[in-house]
Amino acid sequence: MSPELPALAHGVGRVYESPIPLWLYLGGAGLVVALSFILRALTRKTPSDLTERRISGARAAGMVRIVFKIGGVALLALMLIAGIVVRSEGLTTTSLLFWLGLVVGTVFLSSLAGGIWAAADPWATLEELYRIEGVETARRTPPWWIGPALVYALFWFELVSGVGFDDFWVVTVLIGYSIYAFSLRAVFAENWQTADPLSILYGFAGRVAPLRLGRDGIYARSPLAGIDEHEPMTKALFASLFVVLASTTLDNIRETVAWTDFRNSTGLDTFPPRLVDSLAFAVFALLFLAPFLLAMMTARRREESVVMTGRRFGWSLVPIGIAYVLSHNAPLLITGVPQLIRLLSDPFDLGWNILGTGGAFADFQASPQFVWFLEIALIVGGHILGVLSAHRTAVRLAPSHGAAVRSQYALTGLMTLYTVATLALLAQPLVT
Repeated sequence: MSPELPALAHGVGRVYESPIPLWLYLGGAGLVVALSFILRALTRKTPSDLTERRISGARAAGMVRIVFKIGGVALLALMLIAGIVVRSEGLTTTSLLFWLGLVVGTVFLSSLAGGIWAAADPWATLEELYRIEGVETARRTPPWWIGPALVYALFWFELVSGVGFDDFWVVTVLIGYSIYAFSLRAVFAENWQTADPLSILYGFAGRVAPLRLGRDGIYARSPLAGIDEHEPMTKALFASLFVVLASTTLDNIRETVAWTDFRNSTGLDTFPPRLVDSLAFAVFALLFLAPFLLAMMTARRREESVVMTGRRFGWSLVPIGIAYVLSHNAPLLITGVPQLIRLLSDPFDLGWNILGTGGAFADFQASPQFVWFLEIALIVGGHILGVLSAHRTAVRLAPSHGAAVRSQYALTGLMTLYTVATLALLAQPLVT
């Protein structure tokens, strides 16, 4: 792409002329990720511990937790009531609260402070109200595949179903999920979180947060602290992570002319679009998994399987997955928040202006340049964190620093490729 060719920032809806050629934009981003590995490899000392520092006590943390508890229950109630009362099209109070508030907004907040969802979870708060003290719940572990299957279902509802922003279906999903949540909590107790798509998604985000909200205080920490795990990922988290990576890739790639041409040339255009997209979603997850496992062949220990090594290094993909989710939804966050502020003054579409914000930000337009560079920063930053995390894991597992560095050549190359491919997809639909 030459500098003269216009490009549209993803999801913003306005034209933005790139100031640099496409090859330089992609090559520069990939080079930054590769250089982060080189600089880290040249530094032979790797801190053994990433300690937290308490910046606020239990009282302040308790007040913050109460605010989020009240906010979580209010959010759920408002979504359900507005979804039943309001009959309008487009981005309504319910759909905006669901996707912007419950899903994307909570991912964003959790990426700032881990532990927010544990405080805000309205289903957990309601369970505390009706739980009978002294009654023991079961301690069984749910099948590992339930979690990734429901993460797939969540993103399928958004990207493939075609009704993800329909109030009727949003309310139906909320009611169905509520029944599921209360039932599974009763059966599996604390183990139920491995089968909860929201806990999995927000748990990923919380692991890269520079803050942590605990019961005994608020802590500052390195963004690497939550992913510097000595134990391998569970099967549920490992599989869910590749579903998250595939979700944004699916939405980006199906906007391209190349995808349309591929469907037409292969005859896939004769099949229902939802079927094709559903299968493509699963295939993209495998396309992320396969090269990752190949890269693990150079990092694994002899006594360990490739999959087990992959689960050890899987933590390094967490910041990449969260960066993909945030960058993909950056336009929704930036343009949706002003709209939500207006809607909250009249949540039931009755002509109210309760908060006096009915006309707020009426002329607001997101800068395509800002959104585009924000997406680039998130993607590159996520991959850099991934490279640094993988290096720490390699140093811990390898017999020497040199062996650790050599074991990471393939994975660093793959992460660099991820960076370039993702940014290319971000630009591809926008080149005219």
